[in-house]
Amino acid sequence: MTLSRLSPISCYRVEDRLEEVGALSFTLAFETAQFKKHLVKLYRDTYISPPPSAVAGMVGAILGVRRGYLREFACERGLLTGAALLEYEGIVNETMTVVKMKDWRHYIRSPKRNVLLYRPRYRIAVASPHMETVGELERRIRELNFEFELFGGNDYNFASYVGDVRRGRLVRTKSGHGYCRLSDLEGIEGSGTVHLDDLNEENLEKYAFGHGVTLKLKGEALAVDDGEYRILVHESWKFLR
Repeated sequence: MTLSRLSPISCYRVEDRLEEVGALSFTLAFETAQFKKHLVKLYRDTYISPPPSAVAGMVGAILGVRRGYLREFACERGLLTGAALLEYEGIVNETMTVVKMKDWRHYIRSPKRNVLLYRPRYRIAVASPHMETVGELERRIRELNFEFELFGGNDYNFASYVGDVRRGRLVRTKSGHGYCRLSDLEGIEGSGTVHLDDLNEENLEKYAFGHGVTLKLKGEALAVDDGEYRILVHESWKFLR
């Protein structure tokens, strides 16, 4: 996709005319996935769902937007993204030993931990006031015609299914699936779990990631309603660096 540049660059803000915003959702599954927590340095841990930046990266991979232009693209197109974990079969904990050489004679053995999700399946949500972007994204998903491959975080985490794309509506809601700021969370409904993790938004924020629950919010937020799920979406450019 050719990136049309607005001058000066400005982030498109969705206000009250939600009916003019295109929205869709689709199902995405991986054999393994690791959406790395960048603030964790001692070992490689994972969020249970791809954060807004990772979903924006998936959109970029499908449409052919390279990483260096992704934040600009997301900003100009007002790209709202989110994801809800539908199911997974477990957590894989790997331990490896990294050998560091010094002067080719001495070496240090350092154990490292690696955490992966095993066979996760997600409902991905995307919205944009740029209808052409949403239309092309829908077409490419239906045709499985991607510019770059989709991976679950790293290029050794392979996608096992992409499909069931549906047009949806961008709505304001006080409940939804996926994740939200912990400060916006009022409660949960359902018998699943909630994981609390830090996300580097414009500032460091604590987020609640839901699995098998509906998140109840203190105030209204934006979500993509596809008729089955109401997935909370976020201004993706705020999470991109």
